[in-house]
Formats: sequence, C-alpha cells, structure tokens
Amino acid sequence: MTFFRVLWFVIKLAILVTVAVYLANQPGNLSLVWFGYRVDLHPIALSLLGVLLCLALLYAVGRMVARIVAVPGDIGAMRGAAREAKGYQILTRGLAAAAAGDAREAKRLSLQARKLLIKGGSEPPITRLLAAQAAQLEGDDAAAHAHFKALAETPETAILGLRGLALNALKEGNETEARRLAERALAANPHAQWAAETALRLQAKAGRFDSADESLKALVRAGAIDAKTGQRRRAALLTEKARQALIPDGTDVSADVAMSAAREAVKLAGGFAPARFVLVRLMLRQGKRKEAMRLIEQIWDSHPHEILGELYLTLGENEKPLERTQRLERLQKQNPDHAESHRILAEADIAAELWGEARRHIDRLTAIETEQLGGPARATCRALALLEERERHDPVTAHRWLDAASAARPDAAWLCQQCGNRGEAGPESGHWQLVCPQCQAIDSLEWRHGAAGRLGGSALALAEPIDRAKEITVLTITGEGARKAETGANSDAASVDAARLIN
Repeated sequence: MTFFRVLWFVIKLAILVTVAVYLANQPGNLSLVWFGYRVDLHPIALSLLGVLLCLALLYAVGRMVARIVAVPGDIGAMRGAAREAKGYQILTRGLAAAAAGDAREAKRLSLQARKLLIKGGSEPPITRLLAAQAAQLEGDDAAAHAHFKALAETPETAILGLRGLALNALKEGNETEARRLAERALAANPHAQWAAETALRLQAKAGRFDSADESLKALVRAGAIDAKTGQRRRAALLTEKARQALIPDGTDVSADVAMSAAREAVKLAGGFAPARFVLVRLMLRQGKRKEAMRLIEQIWDSHPHEILGELYLTLGENEKPLERTQRLERLQKQNPDHAESHRILAEADIAAELWGEARRHIDRLTAIETEQLGGPARATCRALALLEERERHDPVTAHRWLDAASAARPDAAWLCQQCGNRGEAGPESGHWQLVCPQCQAIDSLEWRHGAAGRLGGSALALAEPIDRAKEITVLTITGEGARKAETGANSDAASVDAARLIN
C-alpha cells in the first residue's frame, strides 16, 4: 500500500513539472493594471500560482469529503467505545458480586459483560475469569473447568487459569493433576507463591523430594523467597525425606539416602530440633549410640528442646537409674538454667527415687514456667502430684495438683502457625511433619503452648504410658523403684496407680 502511494505522488509531481516546463518555454507575458498599479507576470509564475491555488482548493474539498465519509465510522466508534466502557463497568460489578459470593448476580453480570465485550468472536480473557468464578459459585465444575482451561491457554492469564484448574483438581482429590498444574504454573512464574506452596506440598506428599528440592532452589534463584528462608525450608524438606525411613507407611527411602538427607538438614539448620531428632533416630538404628548422644550434647547449650531431651533420656545402654541421673547432670551443666534441663533431670530423679533432687528440679522448673507462662504447665503439675504420692504418700495434696493441672497451661506441642491445629505425626519424628495435616501448609508447625496438649505426653508426664519406637527404651515408674520396658509393655500395679492419679 505504501509503494502505490509513493508512486502516485511521483506521478503527480511529474505532471506538475511537465506543465511548468511547457509554460516556461512559451514566449510572452501577462500584465495586470489595478487601481493604478501594474503587475507584469511571467507565464511560469502565473502557472505556479494557479497550481498552488488548485492544490489548496483540492485539499480543502478532499478534507471536507473525507470528514463527511468518516462520520458513520466515527459514530460507530463512539458507540463501540461507550459499549466497551459499559461492558467493563458491568464486569467490575460482576467481579465484586463474585467476591461477595452472590452466584446469581455474578452469572447475570457475566453474561451481560460478555455480550458487550465480545468483538469478532473474541473476548477479553478477564470475562472468562468472571464466568469461571460464577460457575464455581453455582457448583458447575464442568463450566468452570472449561473457562479456566481457556484462561490457561492465554499467556496473559495463564497463571489464573492454571490456579483455577489446580484448585478444581484438588477439590476432586486428583493430587497428581494438581501437582502437574502447579509445576507448570511455577515454571511460568517462579514468583507465584501459591504455585510454589502447592507444588512443594504435593511433591513432598508424593515422595518426589528431588523435584521439590529443585522447585525450592528455583524459587530462591528467582528471588521469590530470600536465601535464609530457602535454607530453612530446604532443611525441613530434607528432614521430611529422612523421616520417611522411620515411619511405617513412609515413602520408600533407603537408610543411606535418609541418613544423607538428615545430615544435610542438620548442616543447613543446626538448631532445627526435628532434623537432629531424626538423625539421632537413624543413628540408633545403625548402633551409633555414642555419636547420637554427641549430636544432642552439641546443641544443648544453645538450642535445647523437649523432644531432644526426651530422646537423650533413653540413650543410655544398660544404665542403672543413678547412672542415668549422673549422665543427665553432665548435660544439665551445659545449660543449667533452662527449663528442659530441669525437666529431664526431674524425670530421671523420680525414676531413681532421688526425691530431694527431683523436688529441687521441679521447683526450679515451676519457677521458670511461672515466669514465662504465668504458672506451671500441666505436665509439671502432674509430676508434682506424682511426687507427693510417691515421696510423701499424701493423696490430698496430690489431688490438689491434679486439679491444678486441669486448669494449667497446656503442654507444648507442634502447632500449625496458620490454622492452629496440632501435628499428627507419631513419636518416630518427635511428632513433627512437614505438611500440616489440617490446612496442608508447608513447614508451618511450631513448638509452643496452645489449646491442646501434644501427642504422647510430655517429659514430666511420668504417670502416663509412654509410646515410643521399639528401638528406644522407656522408663516406667514403679512403687519400689524404676525398671525398663519396651514400647507397648503392660504396666504393673504402680502404673495403674499412676493412671489413677492422672484421671
């Protein structure tokens, strides 16, 4: 089109030049007398003046004709712009209705917006989003799936479509498809937090730990999460991978792979108690008891934790109660004023029937918990009740402590920071797990006091039956002293008496 326009301009210029040359070659001149003035014009000047006047006239006429011809188009464009503005206004109202949960209004406005905004068989992707949301509100999963699929095929709205499809897949229980869609969304946009969380959670649940690790590394490289958070998240992911070798229904992870993952997790986050707990458990399976002890001793001065204290309590081999107490006293010297140091020593002293030392540690523990929590925790109250019953044979005071336990602050547990529910993992991993069993959040469990006591009791809940893995020796308090028993062993008369105190 541009070539022909240039050619036409050249032809017109050639015609003008030809006419001017012809007139210039003609002899003579033109004289004009007007009001006493005489003007002599050469033919070429006259011809140029005539040409300019003709061009000006033609230009004016052309512009007028063009404006007249463009009037219908301008009117159509104005009507189209008004129609489009009205369509987007209705679309905005529809999105607001969808956000408010008004399915009927959202669907009605969606249909109106699509009629106004569809041009030449195509429509803005945003109208698809409103239609999909309206279909979801009405429970029309098939229609919602179709709309989200159309959104996923458009580059500008692909992330919205993939999210909708992934949520529908999760709703249907198809975690494999949801994982595939989340991985696709994460590849398209590494900054999509929902895609990262969904992909990591589903990859970890499916045992695809290597894929989850790569997804996490990609997020860090893209800057979606900072390096420190990524390192902490990777330690939790590796801990979950190693944990699979300890639980009965875990993913098929070999002992060597689990050990390597647990060691790497401890290197990445040395103060992360579940990683160290899982590594100790794996070492116990390989008979590395002394190395397992050192792992807990290394961290006790800076990051003591109740699950590590409970585990350390059982690590002695063929120990007598007094020998166990002496070993724990050496550990306590690393962090003499921490609550967990007094907690495990009190338990060991009661097992050894060292009543004075047990009371000293429980009193100190009570003072620390009163300062931090406003009063002793439930397990501490139960331990005091047991001490009163065993040492002083004072059931009245023991029952007072049991009454106090019912109103005391709940024992610490792994609680989800997002939904507040408790982790449901077993004692093999210290009751920790990567994915919250309720809200499915990643690495959201935090050790704290909450609305419910933790599974399996506490280090000072000596009267409760203790549930541990078969490799771990546990303590059962008896009326005559302490004896060792494997997990699941039936308690004797003293255990019955202890259960009476709790209930």
